[in-house]
Formats: sequence, C-alpha cells, structure tokens
Amino acid sequence: MNSSGDFSDHPRVRALIARFQSIDAAMRDLPIYNDKAAIEAIAFRPFGEAELLGVVLTPWFMNLIALPIDPAPMDMAAIGHTIQIALPAGERAFVVGGDEVIGLYKAHSLHSPVLNFTLPGQARAEAQRMLSLQMTPAAEEAAATNGPAGSGVDRRALLFGRRNR
Repeated sequence: MNSSGDFSDHPRVRALIARFQSIDAAMRDLPIYNDKAAIEAIAFRPFGEAELLGVVLTPWFMNLIALPIDPAPMDMAAIGHTIQIALPAGERAFVVGGDEVIGLYKAHSLHSPVLNFTLPGQARAEAQRMLSLQMTPAAEEAAATNGPAGSGVDRRALLFGRRNR
C-alpha cells in the first residue's frame, strides 16, 4: 500500500494483473484490442470484511473487481454466476470469474470493449472516474449532478447540451 491508501500494489492485485498480462498476447490480434490502454490496477482499496475493490483495465475491458484478500479456491460451478454487491452508489451485478492461478473473484463490467479510448491515459482517467462514481453514495451523486436543491438545473444535461424538459 502506498501513502495515499491505494492497495493496487498488494500481492493479490499484482498476481491478478500478472495473470491478465499472461493472457495479453492471445488477445492482441482480436478486433476488440485497444493498444492505447495498458493492463493495470487502479485505486484498489479494502472492501467489506475480506476483499479488495478497484478497477482492472486491460486493452479489451475495464472491470470493477472484488478480489478476496485470501485466495478463494477455484470452483467451476461458481463461474459465471451473477451476484449483487452493495456499493455506496447502490447495488451492482457482479459476475463470478477466476481460474486456478488466481482463484475466484467478482467482476462488474464498466466498459467492454474499450475501443472508444483513443488517447493515452484516457482509459485510466475514465476508470478513476467510474470508480469514484461507484463509491459515492447515491444521494451525494444526485446532489452533485442536479445542482443546488430546488434549482432545477441538471448539470449533466448542461454538460451534454441537453435542456431540462
């Protein structure tokens, strides 16, 4: 962990990233591969009783990952099952994934594929933004996007050039 509380250098997260790096060569020739995105762990932090939560970015996906601190034994019957996890922004559907190297983990897709990110660093910035949104309680998000109470101003609508109806 570094001084900012980022657990992305935790041995379990490093092992997960190493696993995706080992898969990278097989993905390079697929049309969903974006060479502007790097394989990296972004802003992992403790979550719940025994997990780390953060974003894994690869040239083919951006997922919010809940990774057990202690490896969860591989169970093929669990792979592909969807479970709901309560995040500060609300419940999100996570799919159980894993392999014999990493064990089980849970993934919530944020972007797949990641072809829309064409500038270096753009996918990383989006990953940080998406994680921040997921970790912001829904009431705070509504206040931040809708402007001052009673103003009737939707900041997102303004940002994207839409008018309130």
